[in-house]
Amino acid sequence: MDYFDKWQDYWDKFLFNRYGKEAVQNEDDLFLQVARTENKKRVTHEIFERIIELIKSDLDLKTDDILVDLCCGNGLFTYELKNTVKQIIGVDFSRSIIETASKFKIANNISYHYGSAVDFMKSFGALMPGVIPSKYLMNDALAYFQQKDFKELLFCIKAVSPHFKFLIRGVPNNDLKWNYYNTPERKQFYADLQAKGDLTNYGLGTWWQPEDIKEICEELGLNYVITNQQLPVSNFRMDICISA
Repeated sequence: MDYFDKWQDYWDKFLFNRYGKEAVQNEDDLFLQVARTENKKRVTHEIFERIIELIKSDLDLKTDDILVDLCCGNGLFTYELKNTVKQIIGVDFSRSIIETASKFKIANNISYHYGSAVDFMKSFGALMPGVIPSKYLMNDALAYFQQKDFKELLFCIKAVSPHFKFLIRGVPNNDLKWNYYNTPERKQFYADLQAKGDLTNYGLGTWWQPEDIKEICEELGLNYVITNQQLPVSNFRMDICISA
C-alpha cells in the first residue's frame, strides 16, 4: 500500500477506528469524523468561529470569488463559507467523508467531488469547463502530502488559474514540534512512532520544514507568506498563503 492509499484508508475508517461509530449521526460526529477535536471532543464554538474568520480574512474572500476547497473533508468548514463567495468546489479522497458532506453540508452553490486533490486539478478543465477559480483552500491536510505531490498540485493550479490566492492552513511545523511533544511522555511517544516507521504519526502526518515550502514556491515562481498559528488555535502549526 503506497503513501496515498495509506492515508485514504486511514480517513475512510477513522470515525469507526477512533470512536467506534459506523456513520455520522449528529453535528458533534461531524467534528469527530475529521479530527476537529481537542481531548477527543469537538473543538469549542469559539475556536471554530475563529478559524472561519481567519480563512475569510487571509483569503480575502469576495462575493464574486470561485473557491476550490481541496481536501474539504465532510464540508464542516466549506459550508460556513457559502454566503461569502459565489461558488465553492470541494474535493476529498475519502469516499465516506465526501458522502457525509453531500448529506449534511449541502448548499446551492457548493458541489462536492470524490478524488485526490492532485488528480482533480489535473483534470479540472475537463471536469469544470469554463470555470476559473480565484481562490483555493486546504485546511489541515498538507501533512498528508509528499513534497513531490505538493509541487505537482501547485503546478496544476497555476495551469488552471493564472492569478490566484491559495491558503494552506494548519501545516505541522517541524521547527515547532516540541511545542506539541511537550512532556517526557509525549516525546517518548514520538520517538516510538519514529522507531516503528509510522508515517501517520498517529494521524498528525508529516512535520514540514518551512524551508521546503519556500524552495518549492520559489522554483515555481510563486509568492508565499508563512505565518505560525497562535493559541488558542495552535502553537505548532503554520499557515501558508501562496499567490500568483
